[in-house]
Amino acid sequence: MFAKNLTTTRHSRFWAEKRIIAVSFFITLSYFQYGYDSAAIAGFQSMRGFLKIYGHVDPHTPIGYNISTDVQRLIQSLINIGSFASAFAIYFLGSKISRRLGLWIGCTLAFLSVSIMIGVENLGGLYAGRLLLGMSNGFLVPYNVMFVSESAPSLLRGPILGMTVLQTSLGALFGILVDNYTNGRESSASWRIPLGVMYIVPSLLTLFLLFLPDTPRFYVMRGEDENAINAIRRLRGIKDEALLRAEVEDIRSAYEMEQELHAGVHLTDMFRGTDLRRTLLSYGCIIGGTCTGITFMAGFSVYLFMMAKVGKPFHWVMISLVIALTGNMLSFPAMRIWGRRQLVIYCSIGSAATWLGMAIIYTVSGSHTATDNGAGAAKGLVALSIVYGWVAGFGQAGVLIALAAEIPSQRLRSQTVGTGAGINAFFGWMVSFFSPYFINSDKLNWGPKYGYIWGGSNLILAVWTWVFVPETKGRSLEQLDELFEKRVGARQFASYVVERPLVDEVVTSRAEGTNGKVSPEHHVEHREKEASALTERTV
Repeated sequence: MFAKNLTTTRHSRFWAEKRIIAVSFFITLSYFQYGYDSAAIAGFQSMRGFLKIYGHVDPHTPIGYNISTDVQRLIQSLINIGSFASAFAIYFLGSKISRRLGLWIGCTLAFLSVSIMIGVENLGGLYAGRLLLGMSNGFLVPYNVMFVSESAPSLLRGPILGMTVLQTSLGALFGILVDNYTNGRESSASWRIPLGVMYIVPSLLTLFLLFLPDTPRFYVMRGEDENAINAIRRLRGIKDEALLRAEVEDIRSAYEMEQELHAGVHLTDMFRGTDLRRTLLSYGCIIGGTCTGITFMAGFSVYLFMMAKVGKPFHWVMISLVIALTGNMLSFPAMRIWGRRQLVIYCSIGSAATWLGMAIIYTVSGSHTATDNGAGAAKGLVALSIVYGWVAGFGQAGVLIALAAEIPSQRLRSQTVGTGAGINAFFGWMVSFFSPYFINSDKLNWGPKYGYIWGGSNLILAVWTWVFVPETKGRSLEQLDELFEKRVGARQFASYVVERPLVDEVVTSRAEGTNGKVSPEHHVEHREKEASALTERTV
């Protein structure tokens, strides 16, 4: 009876949380901006209007123009350098500024960067705009993750964090659609119009944040429990006062326990005790997103198809993104059904197979994909790229983001996610900086044979996940604290019975005999006993 009631409660809670789902959709628009920019710039590299100013004549390419390797690597890699700089700023700011303020800073930098890129026609201005846009992303992405992960209930945290990948895919699709619409123009309007569209998201996000509170956990860290209660009420629409106070007490007790065990926050804290494991796992999941090859495809997909002489590259990339979008949407229920760990393992193996398949097809065809004999090879390249996009969206991108945000301790989450974003920016910079040397016809001219590298990196990701990454499905952030403090092994996380119950489980069990009344004192008593036990184990 209890199990049946608990299942019913969880499903009813899922639909009851529609407000936080809607809020998270708007907050994650910053990922829409990120996806839009990546796809739009990828398209610029195959636009005559853009290449007339920033490229050079090349009769050997299908459009008669090409972009130099140096320009290509800088417009892609400078955005990563900007993100890297913002990551260090976030570490020092950490929890000193609110999640909303962090998002506002990102929006301000976005306005400035887009204005510079639209207003100039020289490489210096283009490079400056790209650097500032990277700094904008460096604030928007980490504070976005912190906002939604600290506001969502454990039941929905994974799917809501996975929404970031949905927004990235939507943004990329919209970016390619706009590029395709303006691609036929020979003037600078072909690339200035797509840039102008980038004013929309920071404008909407800036206004929307005016009507939102900050996260409950941010208020608890500042000792503002009443504001935390109001934040949960406004973000999630909960009216039950007992449940509201139980939620805040759960957050408060977990935070105070961490404060007692680890007084003070220093950079070295992320690399001590159980936090070392959590930091390395979070970093690994963040870097794993780059290892899937998503960063490369986002920045060079259109150019890659053009160099491989695949007809209508803009159209095929749009089709690929539309199909990938279905994978993104299915990843939300998939995380609730199968969990994070299995999805990453099996989908990484699938992604490796598609990358290796593309590389083998291009190698066997002798790079003659534009001829009649190579038509089948071109279709094979497109088909495998479409399958890869779906698989990566279904079980890699959003799942790895969810894991990276869930695993760090509450006290060090902002520092871990912020510095992790910086490390990921470094790896993203490496991809953007070195990829042109492999695929550009002026250098190695590998084209799709570059897939041998990405196939190998996906296999490494699958093995690493199987060995080290724990299952976090269905666990509250506070329960994860307990599991890591007890040093539970990665493959035992899913089955381990924790002492700390979910708030919804407590509400259901108490409702069996008290008509739904929940005593916050019950949570405090339980946490005090647990804190004492954990302190003894730590000593």
